[in-house]
Amino acid sequence: MNRNSWAFLLVFLLISTNQSSFAAEPESHGYLTITNVTIDLQPGYADVHVMYTLDDAFRFLILMFGENDVKTRLLDILNFQNATLIRMDYESADIIVYDIHPVYGDGLYWFPAHKFGTIIPNLTIRSNQSCQQLSDVSQIENGIVYY
Repeated sequence: MNRNSWAFLLVFLLISTNQSSFAAEPESHGYLTITNVTIDLQPGYADVHVMYTLDDAFRFLILMFGENDVKTRLLDILNFQNATLIRMDYESADIIVYDIHPVYGDGLYWFPAHKFGTIIPNLTIRSNQSCQQLSDVSQIENGIVYY
């Protein structure tokens, strides 16, 4: 191989290696980063409080064009079915999840297994009986039975 072929091969390998490192960037959700989720289990529903950060450049655009994209992206990332967004600002949101099932009719409830659309760095699950604090969670595997 001549010198130009080696130079071309080297440049090609550098470019292809650099692009694969960009593609491997973990948990990118554009301008929204989830920092903390707290799930308060109540009789028949769950209160979910989400803390997040927004890129500074997008705060102005949200002010101009509204919060609908943030709302949609947030609900997609959390991946709750049968949920309603109650309140939202630039740092946090409150959501009510109605996907809670009564068990045996004796005041027991079941919060079903759940898979988030991302890895949650800090997850707190509270009921009247316990408080669990978990780190780097992508799913709640078995669900939770509570009073």
